[in-house]
Order: sequence, then C-alpha cells, then structure tokens
Amino acid sequence: MVSDTADTARSRALPRGKQVKHRGGRPTKEAAAERDERLLEIATRMFMEQGFDATSMDSLAEAAAIGKATLYARYADKATLFAAVLRLRIMQIYVPLEEEFKGAMHGDDDLGTTLRSVAWNLLDHSLSPDALELTRILSAQSVRFPELGQLAVREGFLRQVALIKTILERFVGTSICRIDDLDLAADLFLSIVLGRSARTALLGASFEREYLEQRIDAAVAIFLGGFIRG
Repeated sequence: MVSDTADTARSRALPRGKQVKHRGGRPTKEAAAERDERLLEIATRMFMEQGFDATSMDSLAEAAAIGKATLYARYADKATLFAAVLRLRIMQIYVPLEEEFKGAMHGDDDLGTTLRSVAWNLLDHSLSPDALELTRILSAQSVRFPELGQLAVREGFLRQVALIKTILERFVGTSICRIDDLDLAADLFLSIVLGRSARTALLGASFEREYLEQRIDAAVAIFLGGFIRG
C-alpha cells in the first residue's frame, strides 16, 4: 500500500476547515497592470518594426510569453490592441505635459514664452520617429477601422486643444487678451504651429532645427498679433 505524501499527511493532521491553501489564482491588480503595460510596449515595437498587417496576435503572444487565450481575453482583435497602444502613447506624452503646464499657470512667464515652450514640446513629440510611424499606421488603417481615427481625434487632438486652452485661460480677463472662443483659438494655434512640419515629416522629409525655431517664433507672433491688445 502506497504511503501518503507529506502534503497529504499535513492536511489530514489539520482540523476540518483548516486545510492548507496553495498559492495561485489571478495576479494582483499591480501585477496585472505591469503585465499589460509590458505587453503594450512589446506590441508597440512590433507594430512599428513590422507594420500593422505583418504583426499577428499569435506572434505577439509568443514575444510577450503569454498564452493566446490570455491575450484574446484582454484584446478581442488587433484593432483593439492597436487602440490600446495609442492610448498608452497618448498618456505617456500628455500626462507629463499637462502636469508641467498646469504648474506654469502659477508662474511668471508671459503668454508668448509659455506658448513657445508648449509649441516646442508638441512639435518634438509629433516629429519623433515613434510618433511618425504610429501616425502612418493610423492613417493607413483608419479607413478599415474608423474607431481608431475617432480615438486619435478624441484622445489626442482634442487633448492638445484642451492643453492650449488651459494656458490661454490664464491670460484671459487680464486686459491683454481678446479671445471670445478659446477652443477655436487653441485649434488655430495648433494648426499654425504643427501643420506643415508634421505633414512634411510624414512624407520622409525634414526641416533644419534653425528653421523650426524661426517658424515657431513667427507662428506665436502671428497668433498673439490677432489676440493681444496693443
């Protein structure tokens, strides 16, 4: 007759209802969040290096060392996964910017200095290789998956508008600004600052840093000329 194992013997020695509980089960919220962020970072790399169509859910599961069932339980399809990648990148870019310029609201910088600073931050992000590659993918896939384009507008562009609007609000009512529609003013500012520079970079061309400096200075001057009382 085969003898009991040590675990079985210990379990039988315990009173009823006091059986040994083995560790396992679902990960903690923190561990799950870390796992998901790692998965999205791997997905970002694969999308940028291989493109949207060449990146498969199966290959991603293998690269991230997770089960395919786990991956599909979290992201139903590739478009949903790419949407999560976009959201992560947007958060990584805009949360620090919003915190930085929220603090600037209590500083002594004038409107022109503040607008030049935020313009450089936004332009640097929009012209980075990662941002350009993700934008190319988004442009190519938004016809098939219009929800991706809607996400980019809602959580990307409109967040930019809100950031500029927050800066402008500091100066409205100080007798130096005449801005009736802050949302429109913020939209126009982004258009003249980012417009052609970002579109040209998407085509593979680039501008010298010196020219971009001149362009931002001129854009801010033109913008202020329309809103600042003389």
